[in-house]
Amino acid sequence: MLILADVRFPLERANGVQVVKTAAALAASGAPTTLLVRQSDPRPTEELLALYGIAPSERLQVRRVDVGHRTGTFALPRARFLVRAGWLGFGALRRRSVVFTRDLQLADLLLRASSGPLVYEAHAVEALMYRERGALYGTGEAPDPAKARRIAAREARVWRRAAGFVATTAGILDSFAESHGPRPRTRVIPNGTDVPAARAFPGLPAGTPPRVLYAGQLYPWKGVDVLVRAMADVPEARLVILGGLRGEPDERRIAALVASCGLGARTEMAGTVPPARVADELARASVVVAPFLHTAMSERHTSPLKAFEAMAAGRPLVASDLPASREFLRHEQNALLVPAGDARALGAALGRLLRDRALAEGIARTAFAEAPRYSWAARAESLRGLFDEVRA
Repeated sequence: MLILADVRFPLERANGVQVVKTAAALAASGAPTTLLVRQSDPRPTEELLALYGIAPSERLQVRRVDVGHRTGTFALPRARFLVRAGWLGFGALRRRSVVFTRDLQLADLLLRASSGPLVYEAHAVEALMYRERGALYGTGEAPDPAKARRIAAREARVWRRAAGFVATTAGILDSFAESHGPRPRTRVIPNGTDVPAARAFPGLPAGTPPRVLYAGQLYPWKGVDVLVRAMADVPEARLVILGGLRGEPDERRIAALVASCGLGARTEMAGTVPPARVADELARASVVVAPFLHTAMSERHTSPLKAFEAMAAGRPLVASDLPASREFLRHEQNALLVPAGDARALGAALGRLLRDRALAEGIARTAFAEAPRYSWAARAESLRGLFDEVRA
């Protein structure tokens, strides 16, 4: 099979991790897999795969497209990737190889040019996300109605023409069906996490002060601002924020809020870090937080890698109570769920877990036991079931 992903390689953000881990899991399941990504690092592929904790395999081939990232070159990186990916994808479809992509524009281009076993994976309803973009990312950007219509039309075509359709949440799949009608060969397959075959519950860390961990981007809709304000009600804990880039507006906004709340002495902002650092921080964390705000997009369309990673690490999780969260989290069983955007409720939930060790351990144990449902291997198995159906 051929996976087409217009992402840098390596890319430590969630979309880069998700693409590479999915490709590696498919290869490990026995399916010869080629992954096409952008060339953005001169190091050998084996060395870059190691950054993701992935060993080289004969069944996994990574092909990198030089899109002109080098200083002094003039190029349109997106266009160059589309040309190369389109050529390879068209050839694969003619050979009846499965083509798998989460790139809406690329899927649309391929389906206009050829029929065949193309499977599209939706991580959001992009027309909806575009309309909300200004609020989601704090840019104040007003959507262009014509562009919104083009994106919606593109999604409608891919929904109708793709041989298979994957959504990472039931909310995404329902949104497409509500807008465009029913279709066959669909699956809801959440994002995943690493789950070793041999594992035992690690127990909760005993170090002081307890550490409250957030890992992810710092966009306004992620809810990190709410978490910072909530920490005022948890004076015994230290806040650890992994994500964002130094000097970017989102990082400056959160740093300013930390300072204005008087939390500088007990807050760490490490920026974007390698996966190994995230794993180390998970091992040290007393609680992990997924504090998403209530938006039309996040309400039904978020499948957070970091929540699955917390479950696999055996760490209690506090998350916003949204329909997308309730697809895999249950209040007071494998997580505590709090109203989105409510700093007081979030602070109370954090304090409750930090002060009631039996509750925290019970929630963490349940989540730890359920984590294999959301492993990359389980994801690959579900995908291969759909791919077999598409081939047939």
